[in-house]
Amino acid sequence: MVSLTKSIESLDLVFIDLETTGLNAVTGDSICEIGALKVNNRKIISKFHKLINPRRSIPKEAYDIHKISDDDLKNAPYFENVADELISFFKESILFAYNANFDIGFINQHLKRMDYPELDIPAVDILSMARDMLKLSRYNLKSTADFLNIDCSGPLHRASEDALVAYKVFLPILDMLKEKNIENIGDFVSLYGINSNIFQSCENKKVCMVKEAISSVKLLKIKHFSSHRLVKEKVTPLRILQEGRFFYLLYQDASGNPLRIKLNRVLEINLS
Repeated sequence: MVSLTKSIESLDLVFIDLETTGLNAVTGDSICEIGALKVNNRKIISKFHKLINPRRSIPKEAYDIHKISDDDLKNAPYFENVADELISFFKESILFAYNANFDIGFINQHLKRMDYPELDIPAVDILSMARDMLKLSRYNLKSTADFLNIDCSGPLHRASEDALVAYKVFLPILDMLKEKNIENIGDFVSLYGINSNIFQSCENKKVCMVKEAISSVKLLKIKHFSSHRLVKEKVTPLRILQEGRFFYLLYQDASGNPLRIKLNRVLEINLS
C-alpha cells in the first residue's frame, strides 16, 4: 500500500485512458483500447498500449469517435488476457485519468467479471483538478489543453494519445497546487480522489475525529483548502452531514460564525 504522506512526485505516476464500445460498463459496454504511461520525476519511463477484443461489434456512435473498427480488433486479446499485465503496470503507483471515475469504473467492472478484486491504489481525477483550479466554459480534455496552450494536434480519442495529453494537462495544474502547498498524496486523494475504498477510509477517519470532538466538547484544529488557499483555524464542530459520497462539517469559527465545509477539503484535523 502506497503511503499517503509522501510527496505526489516521489513515486511513479501512471496516466491512463480507455476507448470503449459505449458509456456504461454495467450494462455491457466494454473496453476496446487501453493506453497508459508511467512517469517518474516528470520523465516518461514506461508505456502500456493494448487493443482489446470487446466480444461485441463496435457501435457506429463509438466508431465515429475513436475510429476503432471491428476489423482492428478481430485478432486483439480479451481483457482477461492482459489484466495481470495491466495490474502489474499499476503496481506501487498513483493512478491518474481525465474523468477517472469513467476509466477506473470500466476497469473495475471488467475485473469484477473475472472475479478479481477492484483496484486498490490511490486514483486521482485530473478533470476535478481542472474544475477546481481553472475557470473555463468547457472542461473536456481538448478545451482544457487548449486553455493551457498544450498541443492537441495528434489524434484525440485514441487511448495512448489522450493519456499523454492528460499528463501534459496535469503538470501545470500540479504546479499551481504546489504553489499553494498542496503536494502530498493524501491531499490529492482527499481533494480529487475517486470514490474508492482508499478515499472512503480517509474520510471515515476525519468523521471519527469530528464525532469524538463533538462528544467530548472539544475544539478542532483543521487545515482546509478553500478559495485556492490553505487555511488553518480552531473551530467548534457542530454536526456531520452526508450527501451522497461526501460528508460536510458544520462548525463555528473563532468569531462564532456558523459555517459548512465539504470534509474532503479538510486536509488535516486534530483535537485541540
